[in-house]
Parts: sequence; structure tokens; C-alpha cells
Amino acid sequence: MNEPNPSLYVLDRPLTRAQVLEELAAFPARLRDKVAGLPAESLLRGPGGEEWSAFQTLLHLRDATLVYAIRFRFIVFNNDPFLPDYDEGRWVARSKDSPADVDAILDEIASSRAGLLRVLARLPEEDWMRTGRHEVMGPVMLEHYARHQVVHEEMHLAQIEAALGASA
Repeated sequence: MNEPNPSLYVLDRPLTRAQVLEELAAFPARLRDKVAGLPAESLLRGPGGEEWSAFQTLLHLRDATLVYAIRFRFIVFNNDPFLPDYDEGRWVARSKDSPADVDAILDEIASSRAGLLRVLARLPEEDWMRTGRHEVMGPVMLEHYARHQVVHEEMHLAQIEAALGASA
């Protein structure tokens, strides 16, 4: 399984493993720069239709950060574990958080990411090739999955920018 699963997002630029870890480490601050201190009306207004508002995207990013951290740990600490899917839209829709909780949500993301980075940064070379079985995507390799996470987060940062631009 040297090639990434075709269901995974692929980076549009070459990054070393160290650079992938740097991107993952930088994400919480980049996200905080986008949404911290914005008024609730800006966060809640979105592009319309089925597109999420900036706040809904933030909720999804919090959920995804936690879920991916757990999945990555399962891959590192178990042998080819099953990685269940989750209904991201349902999780966002059922959240009881509000824009007043933005700072707490950002802190959750930062804390989860810091813990995950301690695990990933200490992995020996061979552990980056560990695999898991994603419920929807099938087999995934840790290194490819970490790169997928970088792309996933970049996509959602752009989605937040678009939602905030639509609310201007």
C-alpha cells in the first residue's frame, strides 16, 4: 500500500513528513486567526444553500480534529484497526455550541492537535506505514492519511473565508 488510497485528498505540492507535521501544528493558529473575535452575525451568515456558515465549518473542524486524532492513534497503537465513519452533517447540526463558544472550540482543537503531534513526532520511520481500515474509504496508511488531513483543513479554511466573504 505505497500509493495513497484514491479516496484520500492528495497535496498539490510536495511536503516532507516534517513539513506535514509543521502544517498540522500551524493549523489551530491559522484557524484562530480566521474566526476569533468575529461577531456572531458574521460567523452565522453563510453563502446560502447547502453550504455551511463559518461557524458550522468551525464546528466540523473541531469534530474532525477530534475524530482524526482518535483514528490516527488507533492506527499507531493497534494492528490494522477498523476506523468507523461518522455523520459529519449530523454532528454539526446536533451541536449545542454557539458563537459565544468559539474560544473554547478553538482551545479544544489546539489541545487535541498538540497531543496528536506529540504522538506523531515521536514515531519511528516504519510506523508511518501502519494501516487502518476506514469504513468508507477502505485501507488507509498513516502517512497518506496525515497528508489527507492537511488538505482537508486547507479546504475548510478556504470554505470559512468564502462564508465570511459572503457575509460581508
